[in-house]
Amino acid sequence: MTVGTVAPSAWPKARKLRISGSYYATYLLLGLMLTSIGPCMNDLEEQTGSSTSAVGFLVVILSLGYMAGSIVGGRLYGGLFGHRIMSTSMLAMAAATLTIPWLGELWLLIVAFFLIGLALGIVDVGGNTLLVWLYGSEVPPYMNALHLCFGIGAFIGPLVMNGFAAATGSAVNTYWLYAALMLPAVLWLAEMPSPEAPTAAQASPALGGALRRYWPIIALISAFFFMHMGAELAFGAYITSYADDLFYSESLARVVNSVFWGGLVAGRLLAIPLATRLRAGGMLRIDLLGAILGVGLILLLPDATAALWVGTIVLGMSIASMIPSSINYAGERMPITGQITALFLVGGSLGSTILPLIVGRLYGDAPNTRPEMMVYVTAIAVVAAVALFAALALATRRSPAGEDAAITS
Repeated sequence: MTVGTVAPSAWPKARKLRISGSYYATYLLLGLMLTSIGPCMNDLEEQTGSSTSAVGFLVVILSLGYMAGSIVGGRLYGGLFGHRIMSTSMLAMAAATLTIPWLGELWLLIVAFFLIGLALGIVDVGGNTLLVWLYGSEVPPYMNALHLCFGIGAFIGPLVMNGFAAATGSAVNTYWLYAALMLPAVLWLAEMPSPEAPTAAQASPALGGALRRYWPIIALISAFFFMHMGAELAFGAYITSYADDLFYSESLARVVNSVFWGGLVAGRLLAIPLATRLRAGGMLRIDLLGAILGVGLILLLPDATAALWVGTIVLGMSIASMIPSSINYAGERMPITGQITALFLVGGSLGSTILPLIVGRLYGDAPNTRPEMMVYVTAIAVVAAVALFAALALATRRSPAGEDAAITS
């Protein structure tokens, strides 16, 4: 549904705000769901009678589903049916989420979380793409607000699970609330007109030509996404268990998890004014320096609770703006299309799959495993991200094509 032949970016401001509001509500739910496994990992172990490493595999499954959904979503969106795709995916996710507290077998949870990840990936691609189509060149502040909503959901999720654990005896029961909250978002999306692709998208360079011309940038940024998104999810998924081993208090450990995502929210809030004063490269340098300081503090003072609190929030704040800054950095050097952005996100999805899997293998229940391996894996990923950014800076320079590039998604 469109308003005559008027481009979505020219629609009345009130209409666009109502539509973007539905995206913001959806992304808050994405933040709740994508970060939900870590805070309730112990309860999932009890529910299924499984080990920490076995339940930690659910993080990998969720990421695999998300990666598959991102690939599928990149092919689905177009024409007039974007909101229909998003609302249908949200409804399917609500149905799968509703079943989680009743599933006592690990293999059933694997199926459920894969389906949830699939829906999450489709919805994530849709939110980013449709928001760009809706606002056109005016999208940057609205895009920052979109990802801020994700961070808010990730921040409040562990606190909500703490409340449900105290009230019902299991944090897993929180999934019933999440499923119920998805239904209003489904209805909101379904009743809003869906923006269609701008004509500029039809003039975007073909993927094959872009790969031939810009493959070093695409490869390096995809690898950069692999490292920083993988570090974010690996740390976010296992920080509750790590803090529980340090504090011997699961409820306090969930607060540490919330502090990490709270740092993410704070970082995204700070990134809005900073991005108006600094270029993307400057933003990324600050982000990487902060990430090194945060994870380095935890690594150097493993027995200090203060170091864990401070390092966790600094790491969260530093990782916060890496995704938009990375895309902006690429956009200064090459045209950005939906297919190219999808390649970046696939790199990030692979990192979000592989690094938590490595942590799960190293941080398990066997006698020779150690909780601090989570910090080591995160630190290695951050150092690798620094090296990749240095290689990217050496391999690229600003080009006229990049200066005029438009994010068409």
